[in-house]
Amino acid sequence: MSSQVDIIGRQSSHYTRMTRIVAEELGLEYRLQPIFDLMSDDPETYAGNPALKLPVLKLDGQAIYGSVNICRALAQTAPGRLQINWPWDAETPLLMNAHETLAHAMAMAMEVEVVVHERVEKRLPDTASRKRRQSLINSLSWLDTHLNDILRQLPPRDLSLFETGLYCLLTHLPFRNPMDLPPMPNLAAFERDFGSRASAQATPYRFDKPPE
Repeated sequence: MSSQVDIIGRQSSHYTRMTRIVAEELGLEYRLQPIFDLMSDDPETYAGNPALKLPVLKLDGQAIYGSVNICRALAQTAPGRLQINWPWDAETPLLMNAHETLAHAMAMAMEVEVVVHERVEKRLPDTASRKRRQSLINSLSWLDTHLNDILRQLPPRDLSLFETGLYCLLTHLPFRNPMDLPPMPNLAAFERDFGSRASAQATPYRFDKPPE
């Protein structure tokens, strides 16, 4: 009997997209249940997640929190279908740092303060917004500089969570948190290459519209 797979999240979320790409790569059928009210303080809006965060996986009625945990649970429903490289498989300082830097950049990309502060409210940058912006730029620049070595050090695989997360981050920035960035040719080439996957093309960013 196949498992009932429900992903509770948003099509505009890079964390949700990461789980959807893994599900697509695994060939799993799943339902996406959008969260429309991100200002809700009711855990039930987030499928019971007490942290009030998305995404959440409902697998045969059991809730699993966090994008990495969700990807792991999805892979466990289809054992042996794909060879996936996980963050905890990193065995070199470069790969460890790559996963850490990516995780930080993905968290920083959730901060829409830069957009609200500087673009919407037309306020001048302050110390906090400048640091957030520079932290994200520094992380992306480091990933661009080291990307080719990182990819060479990853073991043979069908998919890696690093590459999946990186693609979701790179495509999320212009969609949700546009910033003027310096040229990053290695990241741009990677984005084009990963974007040719059917799983990437099946999960474009869009805003979920509540039913009328």
